[in-house]
Amino acid sequence: MRRFAFLAVFAALAGAAVSAQAADTYKFNLHNKSSEYVINGFRTFEGGAWSKNWIDFKLKPGESAEMDWGSNDGNCVVPFKVDWVGYESEKFSVDWCKVKNIYMKDQGFSFD
Repeated sequence: MRRFAFLAVFAALAGAAVSAQAADTYKFNLHNKSSEYVINGFRTFEGGAWSKNWIDFKLKPGESAEMDWGSNDGNCVVPFKVDWVGYESEKFSVDWCKVKNIYMKDQGFSFD
């Protein structure tokens, strides 16, 4: 009987945690882990077009910025591109439902 009560409490807590997470917006941190490149743009691809630039600043190597979609609606997998000062944009795709940090590197990116 104790085991059943524990499982019931655990299930209720897990459900509350999922509901709280689902209600949150897609927030993440953008980290510039490159050795010398400056990020000056971040755009997402939705509805058949690239969004306006999310940032109005330059993110230098070693710097980070908090980013927020302001929503949790829509698909979890949405392409994005990063603009670099003096270089062409790079296009990527990621599951935004799982991302808390994006690490832009000299070549490519990683996330957790």
